[in-house]
Amino acid sequence: MQNVNEIDELIKIISKLPGLGPKSAKRIVLKLINNKDELVKPMANVLVQIYKNVTRCNSCGSLKSNLQDCVNCVNPKGNFKKICVVEDIADQWSIENSNIFQGYFHILGGTISSSTQRKEDLLINSLVERVKRDDIEEVILATSATVEGQTTAFYIQESLKKTKAKITRLGQGLPVGGEIETLDDGTLFSAFKNRSEINSS
Repeated sequence: MQNVNEIDELIKIISKLPGLGPKSAKRIVLKLINNKDELVKPMANVLVQIYKNVTRCNSCGSLKSNLQDCVNCVNPKGNFKKICVVEDIADQWSIENSNIFQGYFHILGGTISSSTQRKEDLLINSLVERVKRDDIEEVILATSATVEGQTTAFYIQESLKKTKAKITRLGQGLPVGGEIETLDDGTLFSAFKNRSEINSS
C-alpha cells in the first residue's frame, strides 16, 4: 500500500481518540476522503470554530462558547438552589441525558489523586465561591466511587464546612469503583434518589 503522509498523519491523530484503534481510524479516514464535500469541508470549518471559540468556563468548569455566556452558569430554565459536582464533562452529559437532576453543574476537571491533577488545578475554590454567592442550599457530590473520587469528595466536604449548604453524596446504586459516565439511567436514578447527607463531624 502506497503511503500518503497526510493520510498517515490523520490516521495517527484519529487513532488517539477514545475507543478507536488504527483499523477503525483507517475506516474513518477512508470515509472522509470519499466524502470530502459532505464531511471533510464542514468538519474542518467546525473544528476551526471549536479551536477558536470553545473553552472551559472558569467558574463552573463546563464547556462554553466565547461568543456567549456560559449556559450552565446562567441556566435559562430557572434559578436553582442545587449544584451537582462531577469530575468531568462526560459525567455531566450522562446525568443531563438521564433527566434525573434539575439544577446547576460544577465540573472539577479531574480528581485530586489523579496523576495529572493537583488540588490547585481543580475548580474547588470556585465551587465554594458559587455556593456562597448563589445561596446554594444543597451540594450533591457525584464523584466516582473510586479511591480518587472519594478522596476528592472528602476534600470538597471539608472546603464547604463554613457554608450553609447541605452536602450530600450519591447513594445506593453507585457501585464501588464505578465511574459516573458508564452508569445506565436506572442506576443513576437510584443513586440520586438515595443520596445521603454527609455529616461534617
